[in-house]
Formats: sequence, structure tokens, C-alpha cells
Amino acid sequence: MDDTDVEVDPRIAARRLSVAQERRRRRARRLLVVAVVVGVVVGAWLITRTGLFDIDRLRVDGATHESADEVVTASGLRPGDQLLDIDSGSVAARVEQLPWVDTAKVATSMNGVVAITVTERTPVATIGDSMGGRHLVDATGRLLGPVEGDTAGLASLEGAGVTPGAPGETIEGAEGALQAIAALGPGVRSRVIAVVVENDGTLKLRLNPQGVVILGPPTDLAAKAASLTTFLGQVEQRGLVSVSVVDPANPVARRTPR
Repeated sequence: MDDTDVEVDPRIAARRLSVAQERRRRRARRLLVVAVVVGVVVGAWLITRTGLFDIDRLRVDGATHESADEVVTASGLRPGDQLLDIDSGSVAARVEQLPWVDTAKVATSMNGVVAITVTERTPVATIGDSMGGRHLVDATGRLLGPVEGDTAGLASLEGAGVTPGAPGETIEGAEGALQAIAALGPGVRSRVIAVVVENDGTLKLRLNPQGVVILGPPTDLAAKAASLTTFLGQVEQRGLVSVSVVDPANPVARRTPR
């Protein structure tokens, strides 16, 4: 008898049909789930590309020497850019390249406002250029920009190899001089007219109204500053020509002959 003539038990046939139908239903459900997920993802992406997540306004806080426009330009952001595309760290790093900016923080909000908050650097000294101009320098040696307004209390950096570059650059050869300024207390610092870097790298301070402080190598500066503070506070300074604190335990003064 031919195999095609074999009758299939109706129960088996029904079972096979049921299994096939269940497979089709599972396949249809999987396809539906995939379609829903794809639709949600695509829909969400399309929503983020709409004006609902655009930058509407850029706000700058804390900038005094750098204008708000300069900060915004440095940030690389513009109204209309997508909020969700902003890399806050990269934006802050770009803003921190501005000469006066020490740190920058970037905050976004879903109302379309991006706030850039900057902390500016503090000048501690000035330096002259070959054209006769003067520029402000912060404690790290960063050149901030031309001198503006009152510079009382800011020492001048002078001497071998100490020359300015462009704003935002770090001055070469001024590390020891800036460390010396940082080591001085406010009272003594206010009397320092200039910090001079000699050819051999040793340091001197020129005082107001007179006198020179010989610091020597830029080492033990905290001890030398403390010794100088004690000397100036306790010793008669009339006729003072110089005081050496190269050995901070034994300051040596030289005076004009009477």
C-alpha cells in the first residue's frame, strides 16, 4: 500500500495544526514587539531632534574680564543646538582655554537654558614686554592680559629669561619668582616692588621705599619668608641697603655707612 494512502489519525492532525498555529502566533508576537521597540526608539530619537530639546538661551555667570560673548564663542555652543548632544566636560575645557578663566562648569536644563559658570584667575604680579607694555600674571605664571587699572600690591617680575608670551600662555622662567611671592605674607608682599631672577636663577626682592632682599636659590622659600617677616618687624631699617636670608636662620643686613 502506498504511503500516501495511509490515513492520519485526526487527533494527530489536529495537534500538528495547533502546533503550527502557535508557532505563527509566537512569530507574530515577536515581530510586533520588535516593531514596537523600533517605533519607540525612532520616535524618541525624532523627538530629541525637535525644538523641544534645543538650546534656547546660553547664560554666562562669573565672567568679569572675559565677556559673555567671548565665553559663549569659546564654548562652541549656539542656540538651536541639541541639549542632549552637549558634552559638558568638553565644553568646560574649551572655555578654560580663555586667558582669565580658571575653571568652568556647564549645566543644562530641559527648559532650554545652558548655564556656563566661570571662576576667573587672580593676578599676583605684572611683567613688561619689549614694547613697553605691562601684563598681568597669575600664581601659575599664566599671562592674563594687559594691565588695567590699579596694580598696587602686585610685584613686577624681572630678570633673565622671564619674558611674556601671548595671553593664556605660561611664562617660562618665572616659577621660582612666583613661588617666592606666594610664600610672602600680605604685609611683606605689599612692600615688594619687584622680584628679580638673576642669571644663575637666584632671586632678589626690591622693597619699597628702599632695600634689597637676597633670597638666593628658590628653595626653603617658606623659611626665608618667615625670616624676612621677623627681620622687617623687629629691626631698624633706616639706611638699610640689603638683607640676605639665604640662610634663614641667620639673616645678614647691610646698611649705608653713617
